Amino acid sequence: MTDSQLKRPDDLTTAPVTPASEIDSRFGPRASSLESFAEAVEHSDILAEPDLEQLFTCSGGRIRIAEILRRARVNAGSSVTDTDPDRIDAMLPPELTPVVNGATREAAALYLLALFSAAPRVTSEIVDLFHVAFAAAKVTASAASSPEDLTSFLLDQGLLTIPNGTDVVFTVPPLIRRLMRRVIATESSTAEKTPREALGAAIASKFGRTRPDDRSGLVEIVDLVVETRHWKVLERAWARRSVNVFLDAPTAIKAYLGVPEDVLAKNPILTLARSAARRIDSTRLKLGSDVGPTVLAATDFDSIVLPELHGLLFAEPEPALTADEVAVLTTLEARTQRLNKDYKRALTLLDAGRERLRRLGEAEPRPTLMLQAELNLEHGRNLSAAGHFPEATAMLQRVVQFAEIYAPNSPHPLLTGLVEAGLAGMGHGRGSDMDRSLTRARQNAARFGMDTLPDELTARCVELMRSLDRLDLTAADRLLEGLDSAKPTGSLGPIPDIIRSLHHVYQGRASIAAKLLTESTHVRFLPMVSVSSARFSGVLNIASFVLVAAGEKKALQELGDHLNPHSAGYPIVKARQALAFGQHDLLWSETGRMLTGDQGPRLKSSAAALRADILHHEGRADEALEAFIHVLDYCSITSSVLAIAQLSKQSRDALVPASADHPGWTALARSFDDDEVTPAELQKRLLDLPESSQTVPDFQTDLTPAELSLLFAIDSPKSVAQIAREFGVVPGTLKNRLSALYRKLGVRNRTEAVAHAHRRR
Repeated sequence: MTDSQLKRPDDLTTAPVTPASEIDSRFGPRASSLESFAEAVEHSDILAEPDLEQLFTCSGGRIRIAEILRRARVNAGSSVTDTDPDRIDAMLPPELTPVVNGATREAAALYLLALFSAAPRVTSEIVDLFHVAFAAAKVTASAASSPEDLTSFLLDQGLLTIPNGTDVVFTVPPLIRRLMRRVIATESSTAEKTPREALGAAIASKFGRTRPDDRSGLVEIVDLVVETRHWKVLERAWARRSVNVFLDAPTAIKAYLGVPEDVLAKNPILTLARSAARRIDSTRLKLGSDVGPTVLAATDFDSIVLPELHGLLFAEPEPALTADEVAVLTTLEARTQRLNKDYKRALTLLDAGRERLRRLGEAEPRPTLMLQAELNLEHGRNLSAAGHFPEATAMLQRVVQFAEIYAPNSPHPLLTGLVEAGLAGMGHGRGSDMDRSLTRARQNAARFGMDTLPDELTARCVELMRSLDRLDLTAADRLLEGLDSAKPTGSLGPIPDIIRSLHHVYQGRASIAAKLLTESTHVRFLPMVSVSSARFSGVLNIASFVLVAAGEKKALQELGDHLNPHSAGYPIVKARQALAFGQHDLLWSETGRMLTGDQGPRLKSSAAALRADILHHEGRADEALEAFIHVLDYCSITSSVLAIAQLSKQSRDALVPASADHPGWTALARSFDDDEVTPAELQKRLLDLPESSQTVPDFQTDLTPAELSLLFAIDSPKSVAQIAREFGVVPGTLKNRLSALYRKLGVRNRTEAVAHAHRRR
């Protein structure tokens, strides 16, 4: 159409009829230049040249659209320069909305234009996405015209333009874009899917196909999701990428925060994603940084619990949930119980959630690999917290394997899986595995641009324990400097204070170590002693050792008195008491329970060391040395000298030199995979340690546990009546027991009995 053929809209009814294309019939005739546009638009002479040029650009030169908008502005009393998008949209009448139907080339081009109009910025990645969506829609005329051909056609029609000097490939004239965004349906004769449906499928496919090391275009795609309100796509993005999506596209924070409340009410996955977005946004503001890896590492996603979703998994009647939703809800329910330290309940919920997944129909899609890995991660954490270390290690290894195969270039869940595997190793005793896990975690974190790990405090605790395992106190001092600055976590409980107390003992500050434990709000002996978790048996092993090193016999006795005999930590505490009071048979029976049980090599090495210690104190040198060789064997497995360090200095000074040439020392040194840790160096470090057993066994007066408890009870300002109430007897019965105790000790009264006890330590 030439410029001379262009007419004003009012004159179109009287103009000669000429064949018009489908494009012209929908948008009106097009002016090919600003001059011809000015001639065709009524009252264009009253428009300033910049305003006229803006109107020409925004309308794509389409005279009918420009004239209707100009008139609407005049009628509404709006300025001709008004660019408010909502007001402009209201001024474009419904009859301007294009109808996409038929199987013609022009209809296919309009379908493609509807896709282009969805994006605020059309980059090269978005062009590819639109072409994929076009193919997915199965547009009828696409067999004759490819998306590339149709793109050229749209450019020729002025419905696409090419901007200068930007990374944007195409733009749609703003007024054309607003009109095309009204197209929400097409006839089946044109395509099998609407533009919205086709675009949603293409975006979901893009998230699924994107390589972990290629995040190009994801920012634009997230913006496109928000623009088109494809919230289901955000759900799929989270199901496939989880917190990695915040690195893939920083704008995802705003996207998830913008999900409407009515959508969240029906979608557990998006509810979780929004909570995570809130958490990382808060961290970003707190740090004053937008550096993705730094912010991600500093954000505590593990403590996110959602009360509004609590109970949904097991509600009656049973709600219809997808496999992804079951996986997310199971993970959240178990996390809530773990943070409440109810590990048994958490494991029960995990089993129930997995059973529900198994009951889903064969035709139902299974959880995404990412959500399955997160479920395994939570399961592994709970198994570790409950003391099921071998099972926890196996479960966490599955998490790491998933990450290495399917998300090797993303930090989550690889880094957390490796750190948690190291923590499980600390409980089970596989020290060399702990070293490998933490080394790999640090190397990968550096590769991702992270200065710290997402679980930095946990990692530092494991590394601190490993430095103490090889008695490298210089490394331990360095690690302690950064322990307080690491992001706090609620999953470690007493572990940091327990490791600190052990470090104090090795530095000859046993009294400070004991004070730290008894006053720590995290250790809390009395609430802890009823816990049956085997994890706490390792905690109680070190705690009881610290009390012995500080000479706190009374505190050790009270700890043992409060322990449940069925607690996993009961045998090791009672064995330490038996050593302190020279009770050979009791020590032998309690350590026997440890050595024949399934507590793991760390506790077994300590049990064997207690046997070697009492044999040495009894003067049975050959038997003590034989028992010490067994200690070396366990220490080689655990890659730790903890058990040897727990020996009294007298026993260490005798047994370490006596066994210096035994090959067990070589095996132990090799387990650290460190050239500086030689058998001779380990022996030197052990011999240089200060006294770690202040309580010398008393073999002259063999008191029963009940008599020891009574002796400690009278070493207080409590009256006989008060003590009787604590022991559950009447005062007369208690006095009889006290008389028997005085006779056994060879003293006459309570004061002499207490003085005798202090003299004999």
